[in-house]
Amino acid sequence: MRKRIIIAVVAVIVVTALSVGGWWLWSEYGDRLQPEEGALTASGTVEAEEVAVSSLITGRITGVTAEEGAEVTSGTVLFELDDQVLRLRVDQAAAGLAAARAVLDQVRADGGTQQEIDQAQANVDQAEATVQLAELQLGYTEIAAPAEGVVSRVTAGLGENASPGRTLAVIANLDRLWVSVYIPETRIAEVALGTRASVTTESSERTFDAEVVYISPQAEFTPANIETQEQRVKLVYEVRLEVDNIGEELKPGMPVDVEF
Repeated sequence: MRKRIIIAVVAVIVVTALSVGGWWLWSEYGDRLQPEEGALTASGTVEAEEVAVSSLITGRITGVTAEEGAEVTSGTVLFELDDQVLRLRVDQAAAGLAAARAVLDQVRADGGTQQEIDQAQANVDQAEATVQLAELQLGYTEIAAPAEGVVSRVTAGLGENASPGRTLAVIANLDRLWVSVYIPETRIAEVALGTRASVTTESSERTFDAEVVYISPQAEFTPANIETQEQRVKLVYEVRLEVDNIGEELKPGMPVDVEF
């Protein structure tokens, strides 16, 4: 009788240990032990190639033609800077050039030595370079679009000061759009460069074709902007897809769903 009781107690302990161990394994690794089923889907945001518009010189903005949403071509003037000082510099440089040429003509007319003529010619060359520099700086008062695209942001207005390095506007190339999504490490093997996918958004009834053009070689924790804390502690790989934006319905910043 005593032996049977001991055997029953041991059996209960074993069953309890297995149950607790199984529960722990499932809570820790259940998402990896459970077989993956269904289509591979992910969510992301549309992004575009962007070019910043900035000034090469410091100056006060006196004209703004840049408008958000407007299509522009390379060379379209978007901003104008106060050019009064630079115009005076051009006039001053032009007067200096005229004076240098007059001296050269006088030296030649007076039968000056070759050394005197060479010195006068050097002064003319220097004056010409000064004029070119002044005219070049004057041209910088018109700030043009460096590339074709759509003005996505305007960050400066009339009366503000432009300076080298400060972004005045941003131009987006809507012909090249992509979506970055994050794929769990347990399913990254299902994705390869060239893999085709479909992209949908709530703002359009159309389905857009996309192609995987980049797969991160290194896993990372899911970025903090991805929904729940539970999802953020999982290891994922960034995957970037280039989207065929036929009809130009997709816009930068638009949330989309991707199905591989």
